Amino acid sequence: MIFKFFVPFLMAALLSAPGFSQNINTAKLDSFFNVLSAKNKIMGSFAIARNGQIVYKRSIGYSTENIPASENTLYHIGSITKMFTATMIFQLIEEKKLSLNTTLDTWFPRIPNAKQITIAMLLSHRSGLFDFVNDESDKLWITKPHSKSEILNTIITGKQHFLPNSGFSYCNSGYALLTYVIENITGQPYNENLQKRICLKTGLKNTYSPVNNELKKNEAASYSFTTKWEKDTEIYFPNIKGVGDILSTPADLIVFNEALLNGKLISLTSIQLMKPFNNEAFGMGLQKVPFYSHTGYGHGGDTYGTHSIVGDFVDDNLVIAYSINGEAYPHNDVSIGILSICYNTKYEIPAFKGIAIPDEILKKNIGVYSSAQIALKITVTVKGPVLFMQATGQPAFALDAVKNNLFKNDAIGAVAEFNAGKNEMTLKQGGRTFLFSKDK
Repeated sequence: MIFKFFVPFLMAALLSAPGFSQNINTAKLDSFFNVLSAKNKIMGSFAIARNGQIVYKRSIGYSTENIPASENTLYHIGSITKMFTATMIFQLIEEKKLSLNTTLDTWFPRIPNAKQITIAMLLSHRSGLFDFVNDESDKLWITKPHSKSEILNTIITGKQHFLPNSGFSYCNSGYALLTYVIENITGQPYNENLQKRICLKTGLKNTYSPVNNELKKNEAASYSFTTKWEKDTEIYFPNIKGVGDILSTPADLIVFNEALLNGKLISLTSIQLMKPFNNEAFGMGLQKVPFYSHTGYGHGGDTYGTHSIVGDFVDDNLVIAYSINGEAYPHNDVSIGILSICYNTKYEIPAFKGIAIPDEILKKNIGVYSSAQIALKITVTVKGPVLFMQATGQPAFALDAVKNNLFKNDAIGAVAEFNAGKNEMTLKQGGRTFLFSKDK
């Protein structure tokens, strides 16, 4: 149960290609979202486009304070923001105001290895710099306001991952620095550049970079689900300007992604540079979104409690985009469901049939558990008819009962099996298995 923020979504590629239907089964999509909504699995908005036209929209759940989500709800799109930032960098390159080989010491000589780190390395996550979001030991640091100088100092003093261009490590610091480069070259703040260079050119009316954390009308808050949807702690978004702060809608994301890939914002040559090379997942601002033998290009993004994705499957004239502000079911499974239906692949809509466990059996699992395999304590509690698991320093998660002694949480991909007689719990997550014993 380790949480990283702004690490984009990448769907696992499957083995064989499905057929593609010219007509999307919107009735089956409705059934899919009806189940997700009824079972409190997901809150958010979704859009699908074919041949340049949006052919399906759906919103489920709430944006905030019992206000139903709608196609006009704006969501924090996390690292999809990086697509916008990378696009503006390539615009400046085409304007001859910098190049991919320009080094960071031009503006920030105090950054470690600034003379060796190029714009291209920042774009492709190959700088090796300390990540001021993911590497910061105090995970609440990013929820509090920090000045530009504080953020720069954190990057300067943080431990580097590797020497420039000697490896790959997803790095929010690189895109923070690219954002500052845009502002330095243009003499204008990031939000003004976003409007002038992208939004006005493509007609995006529901996309902007916020200047504070005050929610405006139609802006969604982030939620997590225990026995009900509850508001999450928010990142202080001006800290991650140009990195993960932009607010948008799925419809606007589709318009932006198609405009970008069709050469309306930068040249086709620059677009090829943005795309991943060979078998790599990330390029200079774009990532692959694979499904069977089909490949889309776009980006994913996470913040506390949110996930967004946009993927343009150019060869099939298909674009999907969605933003989730409440997730109790893996967003990867949501994407697989949507694309399976769009591509007319055999797909069974999940039923989410849980079972009720007698109170006396549930309570046998209560306690604090430790493992020799991992330095982490897990507290197991019961609230009403629900078992909860909470790792040290992390939020509590409800567990769905599969059997009397077997529980799972789809949102974090965890399965817990209890042996009350031995006071043990076996936890499976991320392909690994850990044995925990109840503390005496």
